[in-house]
Amino acid sequence: MLLLAETAWLLATSPDAAVRNGADAVAYAQRAVELSKGNEPAILGTLAAAYAEAGQFSEAVQTARRAAALALQQNKRPMAESINATIRLYEANTPFRESRQPASPASGHR
Repeated sequence: MLLLAETAWLLATSPDAAVRNGADAVAYAQRAVELSKGNEPAILGTLAAAYAEAGQFSEAVQTARRAAALALQQNKRPMAESINATIRLYEANTPFRESRQPASPASGHR
């Protein structure tokens, strides 16, 4: 599950355009969400980033809001704040880009 999420994150958010692939990122992230039963806010955040990379901004906003709410419910306030920052990007039809080495979904929302 984490390997799927990490791969999806890389494909969705890499600063290198040659690496990014929105369609594959969505597919991997959707599978990771299925495997996590939708209970991991970081993985939902990855799916939101994948939707944004694929140009599906309304889905990205909706999924990111769900991820942020779940993070708050799980007392993961810093993760919720990070996800909320990406919502503003998605509302402006802008995908998120990593500016450094991608972090693992297990380490919290990127």
